[in-house]
Amino acid sequence: MQFETAHSAMTTSLLTLDEVHRHYVNSGGSFDRIEIDAYLHGLAPLPREERDCLAQAVNELLDDLTAAGLAVRSPGATYSETCSTRRVSPVLGSGVATRRMIA
Repeated sequence: MQFETAHSAMTTSLLTLDEVHRHYVNSGGSFDRIEIDAYLHGLAPLPREERDCLAQAVNELLDDLTAAGLAVRSPGATYSETCSTRRVSPVLGSGVATRRMIA
């Protein structure tokens, strides 16, 4: 599940909830720290847009760590499937979309 990849990326790279939440809010996220903590532990859902905003915040912080020369062993947080991750199958026609995951 999407929350697991975000939580794993944070844990592996030693990112704190406070720094992730701060970056998430600065990126346009609207949920408070307690709601984000509950989501990251699988206790509460978040809308797709908020999940993706949180994944983006985690991944940007991981990029910052990498740019600073710190080894990051986490593959990063995954994003939800969105319209931009669907494409028309050239074999099956315009009514059928194939799925792929954004990493």
